[in-house]
Amino acid sequence: MTIAKENVKMTGPAMVLNVADLPKAVEFYERVLGFEREEAGGHVHMSRGTAVFILHPVPNPSDVRPNSSAEGGLYFDAYCYTDDVRSLFEELKGRGADIVRGVDPLDWNEQWIEFTIKDLNGYCITFGG
Repeated sequence: MTIAKENVKMTGPAMVLNVADLPKAVEFYERVLGFEREEAGGHVHMSRGTAVFILHPVPNPSDVRPNSSAEGGLYFDAYCYTDDVRSLFEELKGRGADIVRGVDPLDWNEQWIEFTIKDLNGYCITFGG
């Protein structure tokens, strides 16, 4: 058995999102969210900074099931940390993102703010800091 060394750095993780229409999803992540794409054998890695989503096409649209749509689930499927929430909010709003929760201080911490967008497949992504 090998024990990991403390100095081994991890980045990520990357989150897999099943999508009904891969070209439309890629275009949304590029145009609206400002992510860059990398083709990777049947799916596409979308990244911005160290935030990475792996968009994976599924033939049956019913296989696209955002966790945020589950009864009792959280309001987001992915959480991305950022150092400038308000600027990112204005950027994504200006690009036409579907903002489902605005930039507001959280009840428990007035210095922490976040907002949530919904993508074309119904995934809710929250950006906070």
